[in-house]
Amino acid sequence: MKPPSNPNSTYGNGVYMLKFNTTIDVILQNANALNANVSEIHPWHLHGHDFWVLGYGEGKFSKKDIGKFNLKNPPLRNTAVIFPYGWTALRFVTDNPGVWAFHCHIEPHLHMGMGVVFAEGVHLVGNIPNEALSCGLTGKMLIGKPHN
Repeated sequence: MKPPSNPNSTYGNGVYMLKFNTTIDVILQNANALNANVSEIHPWHLHGHDFWVLGYGEGKFSKKDIGKFNLKNPPLRNTAVIFPYGWTALRFVTDNPGVWAFHCHIEPHLHMGMGVVFAEGVHLVGNIPNEALSCGLTGKMLIGKPHN
């Protein structure tokens, strides 16, 4: 994955296409919020996977922090907290084909853009059955008909 060139950007990549059946490390960095001297706690949740929490720390993440990772018995979660002005390191395996949301679980933060999508093994998903594309009688009215 390539991060945005400006780490303080107001819009980012959004969708990350991940190679299927590989190990992915994610570093979440918590910086200032909208106010210059405010940083908030963020519980990040990943759909479709559990992940290992390899470590967390204060300040800006550096490559030296990798040596502090817990690789023996890291906790397995689907939600992890990033503390104010801190970082959290996560690891998961892309072994569940689909498109999965990864987002802050504080609703206003999600609406402000604190969410991305991980797409993995999409070619393995296949076509979605027509029955799954509608609810009740709406399918008969909508599926296979032009939408003008």
